Amino acid sequence: MEDSLTFMESTRPAAEGLFKLLNQYGWHKMRAFVALTKSKTRSELDANNAEFGSNDIAREVIAGSILQIAYVAIAKYASPVAKSKNAVHFESEINRLIRENPGRVRLSGTFALPEKFCVGRDIGHLPLGIVVYAGRNQYNHFYDGKRMKVVNELVFNHLHAMHTEPRNGLSFDLRPNQLFSYSILAALGWIGVLLRNHGRL
Repeated sequence: MEDSLTFMESTRPAAEGLFKLLNQYGWHKMRAFVALTKSKTRSELDANNAEFGSNDIAREVIAGSILQIAYVAIAKYASPVAKSKNAVHFESEINRLIRENPGRVRLSGTFALPEKFCVGRDIGHLPLGIVVYAGRNQYNHFYDGKRMKVVNELVFNHLHAMHTEPRNGLSFDLRPNQLFSYSILAALGWIGVLLRNHGRL
């Protein structure tokens, strides 16, 4: 019977490999940026710009795969805990907005964050597990062609309000139709994480 420790040990090689790949793409991105700044002709600029952008897709896929491992770990093995004060405050504010704006909000009834994922340290007013939940859902359903579920949109809107102009250029603005897996890892503090820390959420 698999338990959380067995799961973490069995996924360790995959997670370590994904973090190594992610790190490599970070270096590719930096080299591509340097080449972009040294472009001397329009054709060089176009070629270097294409190279610079091509790293983003691979980086998002790798980051999304890391989120999937974290999502499964939480879904299968997280122990139920009381919601943090920040999570309760977040829910109460959303429910206040629903009451004050009937018919203008895509929600009916009472809003609640998925309890199973209300685990881990807080990222702003949201538990780490909820940020993983929303990031993984956006990644896994990006090509469905449907609008995200309300809870996922609310998480991204909250993250965007916290990081309106991130220094690394990674935004959470949902208006451009793009993947945010790498941005989610950055918000979680998992970019550049030491591989030996794998398994500690």
